[in-house]
Amino acid sequence: MDNNNPCFAYNSSLRFTRNAFGVLALLAFFIQSEWFVFILGLVMAVAAISLKYNLAYQFHARFLKKWLKTDAEEPVAKDSGELSFAWAMGASFLLIPALLFYLNQWPALAWGLVILDAMLLLLAGIAGTCVASIMYASLIKKWFVKEKKTTPSENQNP
Repeated sequence: MDNNNPCFAYNSSLRFTRNAFGVLALLAFFIQSEWFVFILGLVMAVAAISLKYNLAYQFHARFLKKWLKTDAEEPVAKDSGELSFAWAMGASFLLIPALLFYLNQWPALAWGLVILDAMLLLLAGIAGTCVASIMYASLIKKWFVKEKKTTPSENQNP
């Protein structure tokens, strides 16, 4: 994890948020609403900026957990770059179809991307396996994100 950019998040709230967005994307597919896809993509793009702007996460973390009286949970340190990348990837899988709908090009491909996004979000929410986080950890972080290398001290023996 990048020590310069830690973000403390509740795992239950992250799972709730992923499930909520997955169900909403699935609903947009079933009702074939192009505007709903666009609005959901914008909300996910805003969520990619910061966890503070993720409306579903904030709703669960601040209100729903207290209302349901769930067990106390400690926040877990997450890499904010990883969370932003995951939400941005999800948003792109909704905003690209919205653009395709606007241009009236390849509607089958656009709906395929919407259903793919819904399935990946539901997979992340139910199973806890986020494909975008895995991509970030294995590819993006390895090649593009520079981490500070720590050098061992000269005298390792006290």
